[in-house]
Amino acid sequence: MPDPVDIIVGRNVRQFRALRRVSQLELGEALGLTFQQIQKYEKGANRVSASKLHQIAVFLDVDIAALFEGAGISQFSGRIELSPDAYALALSYDRLNSPAGKEAVKTIVTIMSGETTESAA
Repeated sequence: MPDPVDIIVGRNVRQFRALRRVSQLELGEALGLTFQQIQKYEKGANRVSASKLHQIAVFLDVDIAALFEGAGISQFSGRIELSPDAYALALSYDRLNSPAGKEAVKTIVTIMSGETTESAA
């Protein structure tokens, strides 16, 4: 029977992989594994080694602690918990190449949230 932490880590790997529109095959190739091995990781059937966790986090561009979210060890992470929508918005924001575009997004969100410009900075 799989360990609950292995199931949580696998679920998080699957969610981050899907969010970035990376297939199991692509992730497997990047890690030197088969897509079947990625499936086993994502189901929690096989444990992911520390080095593979690191490679997954680097490839998916997430903090390694994010792979353990929901496992009850969030006290070790300095990361703020975000909803899936907020996380997707943050990813889109980071992809913006225009500094003016980023400023516009910050201004819009600040205005919509009812914050003043000084308190948002």
